[in-house]
Amino acid sequence: MNLAGIFDRTIKPYILILTLIFAASFLAGTIAPSSIRQQMNEVFQVVAGNYQGLAGGMLFFNILVQNVMATIFVIISGVVVGIIPTFAIGSNGFGLGVLYRQAAEVSGYSKAALKILPYGVFEIPALLIAASYGLWLGVMVVRRSRGKESTLLSSHIEHAFRR
Repeated sequence: MNLAGIFDRTIKPYILILTLIFAASFLAGTIAPSSIRQQMNEVFQVVAGNYQGLAGGMLFFNILVQNVMATIFVIISGVVVGIIPTFAIGSNGFGLGVLYRQAAEVSGYSKAALKILPYGVFEIPALLIAASYGLWLGVMVVRRSRGKESTLLSSHIEHAFRR
């Protein structure tokens, strides 16, 4: 599979930077103190409660809508100098690291890896690409404010959504 067709050249460095942030925050989540992991678990329980009672297609549809809205938000919020996309990657990595650690303590590392695999295959790459465009937009805003970029921000936003 040729990854060059999935995203354009403009976001490659941002994907690399955000992947490193994700990996570091995932590691931080796995070694976080138990008090922080417990707080995160309480947050996860509240979020999971929003999906209780949903099954099959309705559960899939609700998660899909939530992910599409989050993706759009991460891209658009990049105009705030890329802070929100970077935070989104870091918090997702940390949260996934906490969940992985908790699952590993119950069922072992290999079974825990299988439990988070769908998230890592589908949602994390999509989030990394969206956040990379968001971070790229933030950099374009800074460059434009410094007079180093003449292209209108609306053109950059259009480019991000076209891809």
